[in-house]
Amino acid sequence: MTLLVAITGGIGSGKSTFSNEVKKRGFKLLDSDQEVSKLYKKPSKNFLDFLRSIKLGNSIDGKKINKKVIFEKIFDDSKTREKLEKYIHKTVRESREKFLKKEKRNKTKVVFMDIPLLFENKLNKNFDLIISIISSKKIRLKRLKKSKNIKTKTFNKITKIQTSDIERKKNSDIVILNNYNMNNYLNKINQVLDLITT
Repeated sequence: MTLLVAITGGIGSGKSTFSNEVKKRGFKLLDSDQEVSKLYKKPSKNFLDFLRSIKLGNSIDGKKINKKVIFEKIFDDSKTREKLEKYIHKTVRESREKFLKKEKRNKTKVVFMDIPLLFENKLNKNFDLIISIISSKKIRLKRLKKSKNIKTKTFNKITKIQTSDIERKKNSDIVILNNYNMNNYLNKINQVLDLITT
């Protein structure tokens, strides 16, 4: 039987670092953010038509999409955001199901899925084990300002629509606190991976 493990956490909490360690150790992982990134980098005609249908056509320049235009629109328009999220979640779900089918067929013992909006989309029931990465908002904002040049206002808009860390703690099997240095965090990650995979 294949053990299904979900990795989740708020923006800037350290999910990508965890996922990178999973891949370094040769375990199978599907990264939801990467699947979304593929959708925007090489948009299909269907996706471009969809954006036009929900009045986000001004984000399209030829066959390229300006995500900044979309971002500014959706956080002030919940209806448009919900329509876009529904489309993206359907696409990512299809990728996830295809990935899982393949790994089950190959009898892979453990598969990991990095899903930022796990609880928001009520996907937690689909997994055997849930790992949440928790980090203080102050530290997360500091990281994001440095790595992605995210402004405080933008950060607050994103965290406002994400599940709280209180809910994550309550509904997770394993919680990793990432408020210290990288070595401390990497040690915690590898202890958890050892526990799960040996």
